[in-house]
Amino acid sequence: MEKKQGFYAYSSDPTEIGQTIEQAVNSTDVAVETWRALNIPGHFISEKVLEAIDNCSFLAADISVLNFNVTYEIGYAIGKGKPIFLTKNKSIKEIVPTIREVGIFDTLGYQEYQNSSDLVNFLNYSIPNEPLRLTSKINRKSPVYLLECMHKTDWASRIVSRIKKARYLFRSFDPNEQPRLSANDAIDQVAESHGIVVPLLSTKAVGYEVHNIRGAFIAGLADGMSKALCILQHDDDPVPLDYRDFISTAYHPDDVNEHIANFAGEVAEAFQQDVGITEPSQDTFLQSVDLGSTSAENEMRTLENYYLKTDQFLKSLRGEANIVVGRKGSGKSAIFLQVRDRERNKKGNIVLDLKPDGYKLIKFKELILSFLEEGTFQHTIMAFWEYVLLLEICYKILEKDREQHKHDHTLYDPYRALAELYHADGYETEGDFSERMSSLMEKISTEYRSIHGEKTNVRLDVSNLTEMLYCHDVKSLSNQIIEYMSRKEVCWLLFDNIDKGWPTSGLEHEDLLIIRALIDATKKIERQFEKGSVTVNTILFLRNDVYELLVKETSDRGKEASVLLDWTDPDLLRELVRLRIISNNINGDNSFESLWPKICISHYAGEESSQYLIERSLMRPRFLLNLISQCKSFAVNLNHDRVLKEDIEKGLTAYSTDLLTDIGYEIHDVENNVDDVLYAFIGSNSVVTKDEIFAILGEFNVSNQFFEKIFELLLWYGFIGLRINGETKYIYDFNYSMQLMAGIIKKKGNIEYAINPAFWPALMIEQP
Repeated sequence: MEKKQGFYAYSSDPTEIGQTIEQAVNSTDVAVETWRALNIPGHFISEKVLEAIDNCSFLAADISVLNFNVTYEIGYAIGKGKPIFLTKNKSIKEIVPTIREVGIFDTLGYQEYQNSSDLVNFLNYSIPNEPLRLTSKINRKSPVYLLECMHKTDWASRIVSRIKKARYLFRSFDPNEQPRLSANDAIDQVAESHGIVVPLLSTKAVGYEVHNIRGAFIAGLADGMSKALCILQHDDDPVPLDYRDFISTAYHPDDVNEHIANFAGEVAEAFQQDVGITEPSQDTFLQSVDLGSTSAENEMRTLENYYLKTDQFLKSLRGEANIVVGRKGSGKSAIFLQVRDRERNKKGNIVLDLKPDGYKLIKFKELILSFLEEGTFQHTIMAFWEYVLLLEICYKILEKDREQHKHDHTLYDPYRALAELYHADGYETEGDFSERMSSLMEKISTEYRSIHGEKTNVRLDVSNLTEMLYCHDVKSLSNQIIEYMSRKEVCWLLFDNIDKGWPTSGLEHEDLLIIRALIDATKKIERQFEKGSVTVNTILFLRNDVYELLVKETSDRGKEASVLLDWTDPDLLRELVRLRIISNNINGDNSFESLWPKICISHYAGEESSQYLIERSLMRPRFLLNLISQCKSFAVNLNHDRVLKEDIEKGLTAYSTDLLTDIGYEIHDVENNVDDVLYAFIGSNSVVTKDEIFAILGEFNVSNQFFEKIFELLLWYGFIGLRINGETKYIYDFNYSMQLMAGIIKKKGNIEYAINPAFWPALMIEQP
């Protein structure tokens, strides 16, 4: 039997890591080489390291201190099909970025050591024989995978815009949707792609450490699998010198255009080389079954195959709902995509699928609107939205009928008149909606400052506002659009993600005014178009917490028709999972009771396994799919035929850490005085009284003036539930009614509260 030859990658700083590893590899029975033993003079270190990984039987890597090089090499080894073994020195203090923040390595698993003897033992007896499984299936409908940035800056928005301009659908990891990156998900996404885009942030950017470590891992995977790869660095840092040759540097958003254009050509070549020959699969049922993505944006072309048509969706499709309200991960974007795709396929419809950048709205607010009086603020933002919507309707008409009007004499003259009016004064139409909105904001900002400079509390009259806002004669534009739309059927205005990307300092009064003004602007357009016998259906998708605050600040509450997208029935969630399983062309009995045992053991900890997982999902589809996906990934990596007890334990631990971060971000989004408050409960009892909760918050240095507010938030997000007659009930067991929960608390008096078991692994809470 051929002797194993390993390679050990580690950071040169701090030096004690290297000293311990070098001592261990000199004492082990296994042949292990480190980068210090390589013939490096005259070569880049990275060049020789990657060559060593190509030739080794396995890669060992130390993640005590995360850095770009080692993370890239781990990804590269996985992509090359090498077994990997990760180690962490428990005596070394973690620095930013931490394993918990990044999320890759705790889902891969690692061994902790404190001296060279521990390492020798691990190297002799714990090295895995099998590499992680890589799928051979390519997602030809969405062939590009993008690592998105937390903040949607002009530079980040330009990358998205140019990928769309290249006419490639893409999937992405968005830290606003999933705060931690799962290694298994990243591996699958890269393996299914023809091309990967990895933007790297400069050291001036907030959160660059975490983002760039994720970027290094994804880039390593892509290079290991020989995928078309575009690594875009913003400014000259912080990529190590060794890797500069792999990087395309962009100093200005315009620099992105050329780099993405070159990348698009490489993806096209990959398509040509992909001849589409599929060999008979030897995969087990668990390995072959695809449950789809946990993010609707990443399954735009496949969601229709297994979408669960809820009553809320059907009401939206019939135009009966103006606002769809739901928690993060409850399926708002799925309804958005399904309504959009179904309606825009109808020849006579004009569908605007708009996702305003929260970042751009913040910038707009800070640049201009903070200088205005509140009355002028509201009037300005509503006028802005009305103008933007008219321009976008016009843009969509011109785009959809670009070819049709040439062959339809009834459309030709109205189309030419509308196009001439739209392009008046050289109005810029390049890019996607985000870029067009940004261009308009910049124009307004320039106009304002040229007239008023830095003055605050300015009140603008109608003529001032018109001069500042409009490039077009709005009345003529509106009349022309209505006249053209009389030849069409329905105009749909769909808004998603408007509350996404807002600052984690909490929502402000002005943020809610922006949403209120958007709703008012859509109502005004609906009335104007209705006079011309044109139907306009508007749907705005909002988070529950944002909607609750909006209702409190609205005098004529209840005027908009809203539907609540919250899940209370476990059987509905089972049906959602069942539809995803049978979309894999399963033969035989398609009932959940028949299919689920093929994926997972029937019972865990004395409970039916699907119910056990559902109860830890906080009744949100995304969280349930994420939990099942984590368990399935561990099972597949360990070559299990189905998810076993140990896979559920490992999956729940990884999921719990993600969930803790996710819910922490959601709480912070609406309340700026509760930073990382969930971590106050590390090591606490699973059942606590209200007084004990307040004591825990006090020990965490939370001011007592916020105790009641935080207590309400813990109930609202399902972090704690009420203990009633020995049974725990959470917010979703009360149909998401805080009033009902408050009534029970008041009536029962001295009541106990249980921390949701979904958080126990992450908070190291002992199971009672």
